[in-house]
Amino acid sequence: MDRNSKRKKRLLGIGLPILIVVLLLAAAIAVFALRYYPADETAIASFAVTRTFEERTLDNGDLVFDPGHAQNGLIFYPGAKVDEKAYAPLLHRLAEEEMDVYLVKMPLHLAFFGMNRAGEITEESAYDHYYIGGHSLGGAMAAAYAAKHETDLAGIILLAAYPTKETRLDTLLIYGSEDGVLNMERVQEAQNLVSGQYRETVIDGGNHAQFGNYGDQAGDGKAAISPSDQQEETLEQIREFTLRSPDRCSLSNPHELSVIFRFSSKCP
Repeated sequence: MDRNSKRKKRLLGIGLPILIVVLLLAAAIAVFALRYYPADETAIASFAVTRTFEERTLDNGDLVFDPGHAQNGLIFYPGAKVDEKAYAPLLHRLAEEEMDVYLVKMPLHLAFFGMNRAGEITEESAYDHYYIGGHSLGGAMAAAYAAKHETDLAGIILLAAYPTKETRLDTLLIYGSEDGVLNMERVQEAQNLVSGQYRETVIDGGNHAQFGNYGDQAGDGKAAISPSDQQEETLEQIREFTLRSPDRCSLSNPHELSVIFRFSSKCP
């Protein structure tokens, strides 16, 4: 066997195992990407309803619910491995009543890989006030982004999530009393990370998954209320948070029977 033949055989011996590893890795990534919580029938049906605002899909897959409000815009990050369309029932209603909404499509359905997507939106749009929020991992990544871009944002809205870094932004944290997924130790630490106003709302009977419409989630508690009721409570709290007066020290505390509040005002 000549020298060139030996070299080719040696390279083949090295390259074949590498090729196998690459193919196995690609297959694993493909399987991982295909495994997520799809939006349920209620979420899909919400797109068929005739609405008073424009609804469009951007080239990058983001969904925009645009009533034409020039004042407030919400950038929303979905939970881990959840179809972003699952949050349409909640966010459609928010757009109808309060603000424009950008529902971000994340790579592999993981906000960890798209944490900075909010920057693209703030650069390409013009609202008086931007809020950022999200559900579960999406909320944690939204809060991490917010901590680094406080001058661009008016507040943080977290659904079954918690801030991960110190922030001066006003923060609203909402979770269900039956949540079996949320790390409650991190929730208890949350207030110490927020030097702006901090409002923590516990929805009695709510769980982790029902902020969206994607069915049951592994490890979650059993909800004692319907998804629509949990989302209605959530909308009320978001309205209260975003419509507070400009002095930033006037959040009220209506003490509705189905909601438990923990409210800390750090205004002077």
